[in-house]
Amino acid sequence: MVVQAPKETPQEIMSAMEAVMVNEFRVCQTLLTVLQQERQALVQKDVNALSHLVEQKESLLDELGNNEESRRSQMEKLAQTFGFKDEVLGLTDLLRRLQMTASERIYRLQEGIVALQSKIRELNRANLALAEMNVDRINALQEYLVSLFSSTSYYQPAVATTKAGLPPATYGMDTKG
Repeated sequence: MVVQAPKETPQEIMSAMEAVMVNEFRVCQTLLTVLQQERQALVQKDVNALSHLVEQKESLLDELGNNEESRRSQMEKLAQTFGFKDEVLGLTDLLRRLQMTASERIYRLQEGIVALQSKIRELNRANLALAEMNVDRINALQEYLVSLFSSTSYYQPAVATTKAGLPPATYGMDTKG
């Protein structure tokens, strides 16, 4: 005999989805803060801080991915509960159809998350441009330094203007090595 777990009520599913979205909102806020710190580290060229911030970003992005997966799972459960099995619905469409009291809170959370994600994308693009500019500077400096030490000789006299047919002055030095 197979015992099935009791089905979650729509209110329980909505509560779980709301909790996931609240966490997603908080993670987005934290990610925005980390990106602002990253910008400062890029401006100050603080490699140690950048390394630490990259690790934080990776962790936050993993958490966002997990939240997204959990939210999708909750959305599928909710859609199945209300008989929307065959339809592919986005969160906004699903919330409009349900007309539940929690729908408005979740909808506002979704708007907040989208606004934060827009700021995150904008700041991330700016940080990328700043990082690329720093890399370009480093590459240019490296090429300059290499060019200083890769020439065949360190000193090359200016081309001497001599009277026609006369060899250049040697000042008593043997130039054959």
